[in-house]
This record gives sequence, C-alpha cells and structure tokens, in this order.
Amino acid sequence: MDLPNKFAIFVLFAWPILMIILGIVMPVRRVVLLSIIGGNLFLPPTGVVLSGLPNYTKLLAAGIGALLPAFIFASSDLFKFRPKLLDLFFFGFLIAPGISSLLNGLGPYDAFTVTVNRFLEWGVAYWIGRTLFTDLPALRDLCVAVIVSAMAYAPLCLFEIVMSPQLNRIIYGFRPSDWIMTKRLGGWRPMVFMQHGLALAAWMATAALVAWILWRSKAIRNIWGIPISWIAIGLVIVTIMLRSTGAALLLLGLIATAEFIQNTRLRPLLLVVIIAPLGYIGLRSFGWEGQQLVQMVEPLGQERAGSLNMRLENDQMIVEKVMRNRPVFGWGGWGRWRVRDDYGNDITVSDSWWAILIGSTGLFGLVCTYATFISPLFPLSMHKSRKHIFIGPLGAAWAIGLGVLLFVIDSLANAMPNTSFMIMGATLVSVYTLVSPKAIQRMMMQEQHARHQSALEDKEADSQSTSELKTA
Repeated sequence: MDLPNKFAIFVLFAWPILMIILGIVMPVRRVVLLSIIGGNLFLPPTGVVLSGLPNYTKLLAAGIGALLPAFIFASSDLFKFRPKLLDLFFFGFLIAPGISSLLNGLGPYDAFTVTVNRFLEWGVAYWIGRTLFTDLPALRDLCVAVIVSAMAYAPLCLFEIVMSPQLNRIIYGFRPSDWIMTKRLGGWRPMVFMQHGLALAAWMATAALVAWILWRSKAIRNIWGIPISWIAIGLVIVTIMLRSTGAALLLLGLIATAEFIQNTRLRPLLLVVIIAPLGYIGLRSFGWEGQQLVQMVEPLGQERAGSLNMRLENDQMIVEKVMRNRPVFGWGGWGRWRVRDDYGNDITVSDSWWAILIGSTGLFGLVCTYATFISPLFPLSMHKSRKHIFIGPLGAAWAIGLGVLLFVIDSLANAMPNTSFMIMGATLVSVYTLVSPKAIQRMMMQEQHARHQSALEDKEADSQSTSELKTA
C-alpha cells in the first residue's frame, strides 16, 4: 500500500499554523469553520504516529487548527460557556473512552490520552459550536459554510467521476482505501481527499439536504448571487452521480419526508424520523438480527443484500461479545472489542460506527454519543409554527438538524467519522431557544422593516438624483 508523501505530512502539521495566520485577517468564526469543515474535506486522510502521544490525524489537525485561533482571537467567548442539560450527553461522550480504559485495566495514562484525543478531535468542535455559534447570524454562517464546501468539492467530484479517484494519490501520494471500492455501477465512485467514497457521498448528501431545506423554507435565498434553488438541485444531482446508493436514497428519502411534513404539518411524523435511529440501535443491541432489512434490500441486487447481511452479522458478533461480558462500558481501545477465532485471528469486519462505539465504550458511550447528536432535535421539534414547520430562521435550524440526522442514520451502516457534524449539533444546542415562534415573528418583522427602510432610502436617492439632473 502506498505511503503518504512528505507534502501530506507537511500539510497536516502546517494546518494549525495556517489557521492562526488566517485568524489575523478573517473573522474567527470563519476560520474555525474553515479548519473543521475544510480540514475534514481537504487534509490527507492519514495520521502520524507520535511516541507517547495520540496519533496525529486529520481530525486532530482540524481540531487544533480551530482551537488555537479561537484561543488567540476569541478566548473571552470560549470561557463564557454555560452548560445546559443537553450538554450532559456530550460530557458523557467525552469521558466514555477514559472510563472504559480504566475499567479494562489499560491504566491512567491510556485513559488520559484517549480522553485528550477525543477532546481535540471532537470536543473542540463541540466547545466552539456552543460558544462561538450562539446567534442566528452564526447559524447562517454555518449553513453557508456547509453548502460552500460542497460547491467547492463538486468540480473535484466530477473530475474523479470521469478520470477515476486519483486526486489524493496525485497530491498526497497514496490511496486512502482499496482500489476495488472505487468501481461502482459501471463507473467510478469518487473519494477526493476523504477516507472513502461513502464518506464523501454522506457529506455531499448532507450539503444537498441543507441547501434544499434552506430553499424551501426561504431562510436563505442566494449564496454569492446564485439562487439557493439552483444550488440545491445541483447538489442533489451531483450526489446521485457519486454512485453511492445508500447516500442517494437517504438524501431523497429525507427530502421527500421533509416535503411531506412541510405540506401536511404532521409533526408526529417528524418525531418518528428523529427517534427511528435510536430505535434501531436499541433493537440491535438487545438481539434483533435485522434479517428483514436484508429482504427489503434484495430487490436492489444480491450483491447489496449480501453486503448488508455481512455488516449485520459482524455487528451482531460485536454486540454479543459486549453484552455477554462488558455491557455498560465496553472493552476499551486497542481493538479489544474485536472478535477472534480459536486461533486468535481477527474475524471482525467493523463497518458500522454504532457497533464500534458499543464495542469500545459499551452502552454508556453508545447512548451518550447518539444522544449528543439527536437530543437537540427534540426541543427544536417542539416549536410550533402557524403555517409551516420549516420556515425562516426555523428552517435554517432544521436544515442543520436534518443534516445531522442524515449523518446519524448513515453511521448505522458506515464508520465515517466527520467532526463537522459535531459543530453542527453543538450549534443547535446553542440556538434552539432563538428559533421559537415569537423570535421568528420578531425577526421577520425586523427583516420586513429593514427592507422597507432600504426601499425608502433607494427611493430618496433616486429622487435626489432626479432633482440634481433637473438643476443641472
């Protein structure tokens, strides 16, 4: 397998320094978004082994690249953090690996390093989302950043659809996953600079969904002068072209669900969609083998049904090992949760993030992780609007919320961690109280007043220009 070139290693270590430099000339909110979202998309999907320290990965570089400029240029905001009840789930997610490490006898040092690693990779994104993204302009900035990242990625995706996945090899000197995984449905499945084509498809589907909800809710009408409707439709088309059936079906399914809920105002269906991933995890954790899902997928082809069946069987092996011996806090790190045969050979294929989480951190870590992402959607769903559920600022919040939900559902079958979703979830915790019906009505009145004032100023300017011409 190819090894990363020197440029890949240089970019990983130079990234935080670059973010500090950018913090001098750019607003800090944009810098941290660039570091986290841009780092996940453009940094090489590899890591550097550091003796006695956590491996220095792209997630770690993205986290440090966001933390340093935030400390330098917005430290006062960072330390204004006031925990809410929903933050308890994240704190559980943060400490779960350390607890599992201690209970499995891996020692205090291992517990400390895995906790620090989790904070730098995931905790920084959460902390920044809770402290720097606390108002509606910040929510708008986040929505725009998600969409712009996909717009920047779209030409690269189209290049690899035609020329095959080559960009990571050309730029960074290696292929992040097996070449056999790139050939799908008679063409190429791109991956650009992400760890796998599935990770790329999940992000592009998320951005397409965010753009679609913004369009339909009229929360944002254009980006850089381009109508949001054009952007949304374009990103949906690009996502379908990526040859990732799961991501495409998930995108189209959530769009159809959102449109149905928007027009019927069946709020209970919204709650069902939110709860569904948690219900799946609960059933699988306590014995359901999921063969009915395999039967549902069979019409799409025996290859896909066989792939799903393999994932379900491997997930079941991991769950049985955990629930039989260490159900609450799991087996800890270093692959101790993996299943081995009588000869000590590893026979585990770990494709699903939820199964990896329950294996390493048990039910405690699993529940805290998914509650971190899902819990902000419940208070958001309680807000009632007179006409539509997705409207104005509430539409912007739901655009991010449904994007997070897409990631959660995708993680039931794939293990493609992306810390961009953590800052999205944390921002929802910060702003959900700002998108109440009264707040929405107030902001709409302010926007209407601002438009009226702008129209008056334009009219006055035109009148003045006409008067000057007559005088001349």
